[in-house]
Amino acid sequence: MKATLHFDDSEELQDAIDGWKWRLAVEDLDNEMRSVLKHGYWHNREATDVEIDVTEYWREKLRELVNDHNLNL
Repeated sequence: MKATLHFDDSEELQDAIDGWKWRLAVEDLDNEMRSVLKHGYWHNREATDVEIDVTEYWREKLRELVNDHNLNL
């Protein structure tokens, strides 16, 4: 499959080129949060209830934003 894209400036072009990097970064963040929720550890120690609650909130928010933009993780 081929596509031809035209951009008005180099910043828009760079955003398009780096799109896959943003996806990887978001996936990595989601996986880090998943790990905290699954295993209950924050870095090398047991996560507090507050840390787990905050992680759960932000993971849900991240997934909501991804979904609102019609994207997939």
